[in-house]
Parts: sequence; structure tokens; C-alpha cells
Amino acid sequence: MKQIAGDRFGIAMIIASLAVILLIATQFLLHRQTDRANAIKTEGRNVARLLSNLPYQQLIPKQRGNGILDLLNSKESNSDFAYAAIVDLKGKPLAITSSGQTIIPNVALDNDKKLWVTEHKTQAQNNAQNILEFRAPLLNAGELAGYIRVGYFEPKLELDEISFIAQLALPIFLLVPFTYLMIRRELKPLKQVNDEINSVMQKQHINQQDSTNNDFKDFMKNFEYFVAEIDKCFNNSEQLQFKSKASNLALTYQRQRAESALQSLPDAILVMDETGKATFANSKLTPLIGVDLDRIIGVNTHDWCQLPSIVNLLSKYQSHQQHFQRSDSVEFIPEHNPTITVSVNAYPLFTPKSDEAICGTLVIFKDISSNILADQARGDFINHVSHELKSPLNVIHMYAESLLEPGLPKEQLVCSINIINDEVERLSNLISNLLNISKIEAGNIALNLQRVKLNEFLTDTFNSIARSGDNSDIQFELNLAQNLPNIQLDKDLLRVALNNLLTNAVKYNNPNGKVTLSAKETDDEIIISISDTGIGIAKKDQAHVFEKFYRSDEDSVTQRSGHGLGLALAKEIIDIHHGTVQLQSIVGEGSTFTIELKKTCSFLK
Repeated sequence: MKQIAGDRFGIAMIIASLAVILLIATQFLLHRQTDRANAIKTEGRNVARLLSNLPYQQLIPKQRGNGILDLLNSKESNSDFAYAAIVDLKGKPLAITSSGQTIIPNVALDNDKKLWVTEHKTQAQNNAQNILEFRAPLLNAGELAGYIRVGYFEPKLELDEISFIAQLALPIFLLVPFTYLMIRRELKPLKQVNDEINSVMQKQHINQQDSTNNDFKDFMKNFEYFVAEIDKCFNNSEQLQFKSKASNLALTYQRQRAESALQSLPDAILVMDETGKATFANSKLTPLIGVDLDRIIGVNTHDWCQLPSIVNLLSKYQSHQQHFQRSDSVEFIPEHNPTITVSVNAYPLFTPKSDEAICGTLVIFKDISSNILADQARGDFINHVSHELKSPLNVIHMYAESLLEPGLPKEQLVCSINIINDEVERLSNLISNLLNISKIEAGNIALNLQRVKLNEFLTDTFNSIARSGDNSDIQFELNLAQNLPNIQLDKDLLRVALNNLLTNAVKYNNPNGKVTLSAKETDDEIIISISDTGIGIAKKDQAHVFEKFYRSDEDSVTQRSGHGLGLALAKEIIDIHHGTVQLQSIVGEGSTFTIELKKTCSFLK
């Protein structure tokens, strides 16, 4: 380019250099002035302090003359010295020396009785120059006799230093035009760059900016326009890339959402493409088949599965046969976990645009062990109930037929009626227990809480069992603590639980055995215990006695009637009262069932 905005750039550089030189000179003079002021303050304090330490007689000569003070005025090199004086307490001069450039100013010393060197700023009487005065106390025989006043002219800017500053500033000032010429020389290639930019813009059919001057400003405008046009081209390219990237991200997001949904399913999921290779499997598949997901993804079925039943099922979908039979399933027991049973169901996957185009297969692995156990438990329940209902019905039928026989003795008649009555009561208890357990497990039963006097309630329940049936060979003992509290509970339900425990204590007792009901109170609980001296419960059976329809296979147990619901119902009732029941038993010595009810605010009154 021929010029850089005319000569304005060079003029600006000269003005800027002059401003810098002026700033440097000003800072230099101010610094010199500050240094001189600090030196004067130091010297003034030292002189005042030195004079104050001299004896009074040396400072105040007897003959005419100033003695020591004249020594201060003899320093020709010190042009800042103004005066030195010794005054009494009223300010009257006792000894004076002066540089002759000013008159010693009069000052009031009444309020200035300090025993150390002080600094004061005052103004000369014959000119407007400021004076820095330093005062120190003067002692005579240990008493304050006056003051020493030493004055110095406050330093001004030393304008005689300007010539020295000018010598320092000249090289800086001469450096400016040299720098200006060097910049112009270095910026000449910008003309060639500008021409090349214009050439590129013409080739790319980009409208050029009007440029009448070949200065740096026009070059920058042209360059900015060129960069803006290039940026537009990049933006168009980036928009295409962004759309492509957005589409990929949308597909990835949809896939992640689908995989996340499949991961959250309770069953194990396997997805295969149309070639039979696994494309996805959730984390629940490995525990069921015992194969890591890394060995499954991207591999055909026969390469990771060793079970012929599963291979045959999935290969049928690989070959695109029978795609519409969605009921195809197999079951197997894994070798690594033989305690479970797994079912496998395969379903074809169709493309969204066509219901006939197959895009893969969805395989669901499900642990059906709980279903099998439920079916087995349902069957066992029906068998138990059928057996418990059939046995008393057979007895009732047998004795009912005996009543039809003519001429039946009265004793046998009464015996048959009693047996029929006992079996009917047994059926009634069985049905009542079944209904109560069903209601509790279904959550349809609600506690009818009422305030109960515990002593009376336990006594009445215990006496009703002691009086019922043929219990003449059993001893009953009631051991209740005094003043048991009144608590809130469902009186009818808890009576059922206690009746079942007491009935079992009587049923499984030995001849001339003993049944004991005791109750006591602690700080937090009400403890009720039912003990017997009967046959006891084996350790292998103690963990199962509270299960429905469970009865020990010991001969001493099977010889006694029962349906295995009493203890299960008792535990359910105590549980809904937020209590616990525990068992302690020794075979041949007896059993003790302990009920613990918390004394919470909702139960305790």
C-alpha cells in the first residue's frame, strides 16, 4: 500500500512520544523533589535532636555571638537551610542564626510543650515559600528551659534538571520516526495480500466492497468482509453437518431409550436381527443362562448356547419359518443354577412400514420358579383342605349311620352324638381359621381396638379352656402379675390366638401334665407365656410350626388330631398387633410360646 492513512499515523506517534517524554520528566522531577524533602526531614530531625542533647551553657554563649548555631549556617552546600534559633518558653530568642533569605517567623509555643522532636510547616514572612521547622526541647538542670527551632525551605521542582532530562528524551524522540519508517516498510506486503483477497473473491463470485484507497483501514474492511463471506460458507457446511449429526443423535437417543426400557423390564430380554445374531441383551439374561453378555452380542445362537431346545426354537425364527406362531416356548433348568426353571418365548419383530417384513426376533427369558412353587402350594393347599374336611366328614357319616340302627344302646347313642358334635366343632374351627387367615393375608380384616383389662381378659380366656372338654388329667396354673395395665387391642382376635395356643398345649401334653399361663410387664412390653409339659417340638420342626398346614411327621404328633392352622393363625394375629411370638421347646419336656406386645402410645392407655 502507498500510505497508511496519510501521515496521520506518524503525527499521532510523535504526539504520543512527546506525551510519554513529558510524563517521564514530570515523574522524575517529582521524585527528586520527594527525595529532597525526605532528606531535609531526616537532617532536620537529627540536627534538632543533636542540639537538644548539648548542654544549655554551650548553646547559649555568654558573649555576643551564636556559637554552635553559626556552624549550621556555614554549610554552603546546603541551600535549603533557612534559620536556627534557641528560644525560651515564651518564644523570646536566646540565640539566632539565619541564612539571610528569610526572617524567623513568630510562633506561639504555649501549647507546644512537648519533650520530643516535632515537625511543623509554616510560611516565611518575607516570601511565599513554605518552611519545614523542627522543634526540640531544651533542658537546663533537668528542667524545660526553652526550645530549639531549626528551619529549612521546602524543596521546589528543580527546573535546572530539564536540560539533563532533555538529553535523555532525545534518543526516545528520535526513535519514533525510525519506528514509523520501519512499520511502513513492514506493512508494504499488505498490498499484495489485499490484491490476492480480491482475486479470490472474484473467483468465488463474491461481491467486493468498494475500496478507493489503499490504506490500512480499507484493507481491514476488505479483510473483514472476506472473512464474513468465508464464515457464511462454513456455516452452510456446518448446518448440513449439524442436520446429519442431529439425525444420528436422534436415532441414538431413540435406541438408548428403547434399550433403557428393555433394561428396566423384570424379565431377561434378547433381541436378534434377521440373520440370527444377537444385537441387544439386558443384564438380567446372564443370571438365567450363565453366559456373559460379551459372548452373546454379535454372535449366532449356536455359538453361545449349548441347549438344543433353545437352539432349535431360535433357529426356526432364523430361517423365517412359522413367524406367526407366537406361542412357541420351551422350558429348561440351567446347569449353573438347578434350583430355578426358566421359560423361553420367541416373538417376531416386524418393520414399522410393513406387517410382513421381518426385521428380527424378540426372545424373553423368564424365571417361572415362583409360578411353579405357587401352583405346587395351591395343590398342596387343596389336598390339605380336602383331607382335613374328608376325615371329620367320614367320621360323621360313620356315626350317623350307626344312629340309624334299631335297638342301639343308650350309652352308644350318647357316644355317637358326642363324637359327631366334636367333629362338627372341628370342621367349624377349620373353616373359621381358614377364613380368618384369608382375611388377614388379603388385608381385608380391620382391628377393632378397644380398651381391655388385661388381668380379667387373660383369666377369662384361661378358665374357658380349663373348663372345656375332658381335661380332668391336666393341671392348669394361672400366674399373672399384679396390676397389669389396661391396653388397646382387638379382644376377639387375640382371644382366638390365645385359644389356639392353649388348645395345643392341652392337646400335645402328657397324661397328668401341666399347662401354665403367665403374664408380666416390663418398661417397654407386655410378655405373655403359655407353657406345657408335653411331648415338645423337635428342632427340625421348630422353624416350620408357624407355616400353614405344617405338621410334624413324628408319631407322637400324627396320632393327635389337627389341621396345622392354629399356630399359623395365632402368629398372623399377633403380627397385626405389632407383636412377636417365640418358641422354646425341648423334646419330651414341653414347649413355651412367648408373646411380646409393645407398649406403644397406640396400644397403652
